[in-house]
Amino acid sequence: MSPKPKNVHWKLAVEEYAACDSPESWTSPLPSVQLPPTPQLRQDLPLPATPGPSLDIHPTLTPAYALQLDFSFPSAAFRGNPQLTDTLLDAPACTPPRRALVVRIASGLYKKRVEIRAGGRGGGAVTVGDVLTAVQRHLREYDAGPDIPRDAAPYAARRVATVNGFCSGRPARTQLAHIRAEQDGGPRIVDRLLGHTLFAGLAPMLGQPDHHWQLELAVPPRYAA
Repeated sequence: MSPKPKNVHWKLAVEEYAACDSPESWTSPLPSVQLPPTPQLRQDLPLPATPGPSLDIHPTLTPAYALQLDFSFPSAAFRGNPQLTDTLLDAPACTPPRRALVVRIASGLYKKRVEIRAGGRGGGAVTVGDVLTAVQRHLREYDAGPDIPRDAAPYAARRVATVNGFCSGRPARTQLAHIRAEQDGGPRIVDRLLGHTLFAGLAPMLGQPDHHWQLELAVPPRYAA
C-alpha cells in the first residue's frame, strides 16, 4: 500500500508547461565544573588533516524549495515549465561545483543509481538543468525489462489518461492525439514508481560520498485522484 500522498497544489497548468534539540533557556545557572588543564600539543606532531568541503545543493533542488515538476509528463511539457529559466538551468547543481554526480532513485518498485555528468552549458560543472534533465529522461525511457511488474500497469494507464488532465480549452482532436502519443511504446520506467512522480528535492545519502544524492518524490494530484 502506497504511503499517504502529500497535498500538493499545482500553480501551473500543463498548458503553461509547454510551459539534539537545544533548550530555549536555562532557569538556573549550571554548576561550575573544574576542568582538567588543557594538555600542550607537541610541536613535532602533525596536526589532524582538515576535512574537505562538503557540497551545498542548489536551493531549488532541496526538499525545502523543490520545484513542482512532474517527471511523468512528456519531455516537451516538462522542459517548457516557466519555472525552468535559462538562468536557473545553467546554475551549478552544487557548491563547490562538480563534474559528476550520482542520484539514487528508489521508490515504488524501482531502484537505480543514475550518474550525471556535466553537459555543454555548465562550463565543466553539473548544472541544475543537467540533473533535472537526466532524471526526467531516464524515468521517461520505455520499460523494456522482461519483468515489468503487474502493479505498474494501472499507473501506466493513469499516466496516459491524464496527459491532458490539467489543460483547458483544448480541441478534442488535439487531446486525443496527445493520448495516442503517450500510449505509443507502452509502459515507461516512471510507471514503476507507482504514482510517486512529483519532484520533492534531493538529499545527501548518509554513509556515501557527498556527491551521492537521494531523489525524494511525492504523489501529484493526477495520480492521487
